[in-house]
Amino acid sequence: MLYSEMSKEQLRQEMAELQRKGREAYDQENWSEYEIYMTRWYLAKSYEIKDEAHIEIGRTYRIAEEYDRLTVTALEGVMAWGIRQMTGETAAVPIAQLEDEA
Repeated sequence: MLYSEMSKEQLRQEMAELQRKGREAYDQENWSEYEIYMTRWYLAKSYEIKDEAHIEIGRTYRIAEEYDRLTVTALEGVMAWGIRQMTGETAAVPIAQLEDEA
């Protein structure tokens, strides 16, 4: 089932499972698998919070799990598009992965 088709309860169950698998991958030092589970977790979380999220175009946010920031230029579904500060490249980031600068 697609995340966009899941209820909030189904999304929460999926996120719990992804966290469990992510912890296992982390404990085994399987970094690529850990990154995949975390990315999927942020996507599921984005669908859970999409109606309550207040992402502002033109604002700069920290990117969770990364040492970078994103200046948002557009929103498309649960993805925020913008310019990464470290590289100047355009990128899409799940809205749940954006944190306020404060």
